[in-house]
Amino acid sequence: MHESNTEPRQSSGEIGHLPATGPERAIDAHAHVYPAAYLDFLVAHGRPESEVAIARDLGADSTPADMDRRVEWMDRAGVAAQIIAATPQSPGLPDRLHSRDAARMINDDYARLLGEYRGRFLAYGALPLPHVDESLGEVERVFGELGFAGISLPTVGQGGMFLDDPRLDSVWEALDEHGAVVNVHPTGCGALSPMLSEASLEWVNGAPVEDATATLQLLKADVPRRFPGITFHIAHLGGDLPFLAQRIEDNYEDWAAFPASPLAQLRRMYFDAANFHEPSLRLAVETFSAARILGGSDFPYFQQEKYVRAFSYIRDAALPQSDIDDILFGNARVLYGR
Repeated sequence: MHESNTEPRQSSGEIGHLPATGPERAIDAHAHVYPAAYLDFLVAHGRPESEVAIARDLGADSTPADMDRRVEWMDRAGVAAQIIAATPQSPGLPDRLHSRDAARMINDDYARLLGEYRGRFLAYGALPLPHVDESLGEVERVFGELGFAGISLPTVGQGGMFLDDPRLDSVWEALDEHGAVVNVHPTGCGALSPMLSEASLEWVNGAPVEDATATLQLLKADVPRRFPGITFHIAHLGGDLPFLAQRIEDNYEDWAAFPASPLAQLRRMYFDAANFHEPSLRLAVETFSAARILGGSDFPYFQQEKYVRAFSYIRDAALPQSDIDDILFGNARVLYGR
């Protein structure tokens, strides 16, 4: 990691971890920082370059130049703060110690950024899954030492570990004890489906398929009810979950497809608006309520004018102003300011 001599950026009106917010000062709950040294470490220790290439050369490094450009566009978009995450470039590697070191590397660099750009960023920590013991140690560091806003987990982990894997129960228990926010983010593996990957649809359609499928896996494993201290934040409006909500609920009522009402559990989760289609946003609001939607950009994959659009489409949506305010900043203040 580089050594920066940048002076800490101060945020006026900072309250706790969050700066002053309002309709023109939103909170971006879905953004990424990909330090080049971290990506190089992943590749050097077993991650195929093809999996990290999508994170390179996007102006999303943690260097002062890239970070200052990011802050400039945050200001243009009326964004007070970003919540940053390393997913899908998670630190899971074949070797447990390499995974542990990768998790420490990215989490330490994020902690540095939070200090240098005080008030402009919060962070989701990364865990070295599937290595459970090392992940439990990093959970304690993320919340006890680093003070991050939560954890971001990939929908599919190293070695094909899914979020409903029973080996994760001790990790869920630790996160439950911390009252953690857990972000679920797709990996671009096309949900391990040749139907998606052979047509190069891993991100076009595969990402929202992963969002929804991983969430349904959590519901079928009863994770949200077994670990009620965890609050889940699902990316991209939850994929097709708003569209299929009644079908999912009917499968519970008529076919016992879930151990409890999936719709009731979904309405306790949060979903970010990194979708950018106003009818989809309105559907998610009608399905989950405006109190469960967060602003989000998916930076660096949408930059400059499309970064501005990530928030202007919410500001211009045919929704009550109170709902718009909740989505832009109010819900994030509740979620991250607890």
